[in-house]
Amino acid sequence: MTTRESLQREIEETRERFHRLLDSIPDSDFAKPSGNAAWNIGEVLYHMSIAPRFLIEDVKMIGGQRLVYRLIPILFPKRLFDWLNAKLTRFGARRLTRQFLADEYDRAHRRTLEALSQIPGEDLQKSLEYPDWDPLLSGTVTLERLFHYVKAHFDSHEEQIRSALEGT
Repeated sequence: MTTRESLQREIEETRERFHRLLDSIPDSDFAKPSGNAAWNIGEVLYHMSIAPRFLIEDVKMIGGQRLVYRLIPILFPKRLFDWLNAKLTRFGARRLTRQFLADEYDRAHRRTLEALSQIPGEDLQKSLEYPDWDPLLSGTVTLERLFHYVKAHFDSHEEQIRSALEGT
């Protein structure tokens, strides 16, 4: 199995896990605290679609738009990044329904697979130094690691949701 095939399988499995998680949560639990101080459970479910949604921009940066990337940590320090992340997630999740969450994740999922399909296999080892905004995605980040981030990001937030639900 090639690296691309392995990544594709992992991304597909993560999508299936998202839908199983979504199906396991009653609508009435969407407004409950999530274990993430920034968001409730519904907002975290929406936020899970953000990593794959913005992945295309990261692919562009690693693939060659390095000048733009060098400016981002200067223009957006971690404090501003965290604030924007919290606010944009809440704003994006304002029309929260089960179907909306499923559609948003599936749309992001399709974009991720499209991006993966367009990268030559040898380019999966291209890398860029990421700031320490997210402990799951900092330091030297290859395109391969970037695509693994879809699962890592999901795993992190799934744990927050499951812990919150078990604690109630």
